[in-house]
Amino acid sequence: MTKIPQDLLNLAGEYRVCSELNKRGIFATVTYGNRKSVDVYAISDRQQRALKIEVKTNQTLKGDFVTNITRKGLAEDPDAPDFWVLVHIRPREDGKFTERFYVLSHKEICKAQAVVNLKYTEKYFKNHGRQPDLSKGVDNVTIEDVKQYEDQWSKIIDGLSSPIHRP
Repeated sequence: MTKIPQDLLNLAGEYRVCSELNKRGIFATVTYGNRKSVDVYAISDRQQRALKIEVKTNQTLKGDFVTNITRKGLAEDPDAPDFWVLVHIRPREDGKFTERFYVLSHKEICKAQAVVNLKYTEKYFKNHGRQPDLSKGVDNVTIEDVKQYEDQWSKIIDGLSSPIHRP
């Protein structure tokens, strides 16, 4: 089983998210460039609303997705993505792929990350007798942390028709 190169893996995830949204009747497009602040935009029919979607793609068995929520201060950032889609792509021996999608609002991913950080902090304190500096670490969540959000595409669809901007 050959691994997909990281740059192509990231693009595959972003395009797959657009494809899944397009199949559900939502116009979605990948953003380009190395200075972009979001991976995908989902745009309402009348182009009155656009939602920002952060896509994280992984191909490891464990499925750990780097979020950088704590280090970048995204939990309090008013310009943070509206949604996060975590894409787990697994190459198979037959040349095909297994794909799974976890769709979370920004609030949900921040909550999941906070739970992971709390567990880490408690373990670190027990082993070292002091609190860790989470601003220097690498935040991540695993499939186990977000499994209840699998295929919840309706959140994005509903978010485009909702009068409230942040779900």
